[in-house]
Formats: sequence, structure tokens, C-alpha cells
Amino acid sequence: MNRRLVIMRHAHSSRDDPNLADHDRPLDERGLRDSPRVAKQILRRGWKPNRISVSSSLRTIQTLKNLGPELSEIPYSIEQRLYHASPETLLSVAESIPENTTHMIISHNPGCEMLLEKLSGELEIMPTASAALMMERNGRWRLLDLIRPKNLG
Repeated sequence: MNRRLVIMRHAHSSRDDPNLADHDRPLDERGLRDSPRVAKQILRRGWKPNRISVSSSLRTIQTLKNLGPELSEIPYSIEQRLYHASPETLLSVAESIPENTTHMIISHNPGCEMLLEKLSGELEIMPTASAALMMERNGRWRLLDLIRPKNLG
């Protein structure tokens, strides 16, 4: 069995409007700048997913839409259960990935970091707009690569 999972934390969001519910916070300038840069790396490195699951929050949906047409036009589902999801919820998505496909999750911390650690046994910090490529082979997941916006120059 061979499956790949891209775990992406949403891009940086605004906290300017104290009247907005957390679910409704939009991306800020940094988020709008970082997400297409990360998307270019995802494509350059050959991580293009077959399907995307995205949290129902505004910032995660905007992250998806801001990745550019090569990624935002991939079949996707907006899932309420991914809003501040537990590692167990995220793990259920990972476990449902069909063999020989790549699936992407766009969600939140601490769930993204906790899922990465649960699957690989490695503790990695995932700042906003970070993306990790995981591969499962013969029932064992491992971290193959990690993109952090600050390392893109």
C-alpha cells in the first residue's frame, strides 16, 4: 500500500476585528502572500493532490482559493469536522485515503502538528501556511518533506 498525505496549516489570518468570530477570520496580507508561494513549492516538488479536504473556516477556505488555479480547482470538500479538529478526526481522513493517491488536508493547529507527530513520531513546528508531505507504505507513515514559508526566501 502506498498513500501520500499533504498536511497544510492555513495561512496567516487577521485578528484586526475583535467582533468577528474565530471561524470568520480572513487571511491578512502575510497569509495572502505566503499561500501562493507555498503552492508553487508543492507543485514544484510533485506533491499535487488528487483531492483536498478543507476546514469550514473562512481562513482555510481562503487559503485553498489563494493557492492558485492548479490547486484550488482540484476536487475538494469543505468539512465542518476539520475546524479545530482533533488528531483523531484528522487521522480518520488520513486512513480513508485510497491507495496510490495523494490527499491534502487544510486545517488548523494544534491538530496539524499533532497529526504529523502521531503519524511519523516526529515533532515538527508548523507555522501558518506550512505544508508537510507524509507517505504511508506497508502501514507505516513517515515525513518526507516540510515546507515553511520563512524558508522560501
